[in-house]
Amino acid sequence: MSVNKIVTKVDGTINKTIDFNDLKAGLASGAHTITVEAYNGATLISSQTRNITIADTNAPTILSATVEDANPNKLVVVFSEVVDITDVTGLTITGDVTPTLSAPTGTGTDIITFTLSAALTNGQSVTLNVASSNTIKDAASNALVATTIAITNNVAAAGYEAETTAYINRVNTDTGAVINEAYVDSIYKKIKDNGSLANLLFWMDAKGGMKKDASNFISKTYDLSSSLNDPTQITDSYQPVLNTNIVFDGAEDRLNSLSLTTAVDTTFYIRFSTNTFGKSLAGKAGTNSTYLIVDSSTTILFQGDTSGVLSWIVDAITVGAMNDLFLVRNSTGYTLYINGVSYGHKPSTTTTANFTLLGNYNASGFAYNGSIQKVALFNEILTPTKMNNLITL
Repeated sequence: MSVNKIVTKVDGTINKTIDFNDLKAGLASGAHTITVEAYNGATLISSQTRNITIADTNAPTILSATVEDANPNKLVVVFSEVVDITDVTGLTITGDVTPTLSAPTGTGTDIITFTLSAALTNGQSVTLNVASSNTIKDAASNALVATTIAITNNVAAAGYEAETTAYINRVNTDTGAVINEAYVDSIYKKIKDNGSLANLLFWMDAKGGMKKDASNFISKTYDLSSSLNDPTQITDSYQPVLNTNIVFDGAEDRLNSLSLTTAVDTTFYIRFSTNTFGKSLAGKAGTNSTYLIVDSSTTILFQGDTSGVLSWIVDAITVGAMNDLFLVRNSTGYTLYINGVSYGHKPSTTTTANFTLLGNYNASGFAYNGSIQKVALFNEILTPTKMNNLITL
């Protein structure tokens, strides 16, 4: 506790307020001598001195509680002021694991470090519980009041890429869940092996991060790229369902809030399994002229934001089978690959698509009926070798 201003009075009426925030630091708790001097110009006319004591009645509070990757068996707690601690009475940890606390160090400072009986591991969610019986007090013997605080767990997963750990933490912080952490790590490793991480603009995966309800209806998926371009669907009746892959019902299911642009020197990638033909894998809200459609078992149609439909005749696409489709754009047009096979280059110097929807497009009757496992966009022309490396995931 501190005093940050002094009020002077003449005949009982406030004459002057001295604000210590404008002068020096406020008065800390304890004994102080206050001197008031009256001057006429440079001449001292009168001086009065009084002794005052500032009582500290504010209890300390916890600002943060953290376990770092470098010391997974140490809990570091930061307080609002200097505190003393006698022992760990009244302090417990609950959550995914319940290690006990011991050996507090740092008494007489504002940071106390505890030793955990078992080190935390990546992804474990834990809470520090403080009972009223705790022995933590400030210099004025104000006790830390009973409270709880979520412990920040910064322990990385063993052997995971830094990008994987950051992704997992981002999803967990947003109260989502990563379906398969090891698989997500394999994605980052494979993209790094390809030398393409810096060019990754988007990656959504059915085994990645999701927000879903108890029936597995998806309201949000999490982009693995640094773009943080997370597809969402807040309307219950439009939500696809997670069933190994992301399943679209062929009625109104879609994921939106996207911006995937097939600019020059980009590669758009989607792994899909269709139940019917003539449906759109991706599209754009507000327009009927942007789509990627599996038109028949042997025809793929693509149209961008400008006029002109590009059509490819492909080997038969089997209903219910997974297919890996790559749409590669250079300065002269688009080349389509399916399952590692090139189906030729289509000249188009102006057609650019900005997909904002997955599993549908603006026109009625084209809602996708089938599954999507992954969708990606790279700011580079992937070589056939790089494509095949991604197909093996």
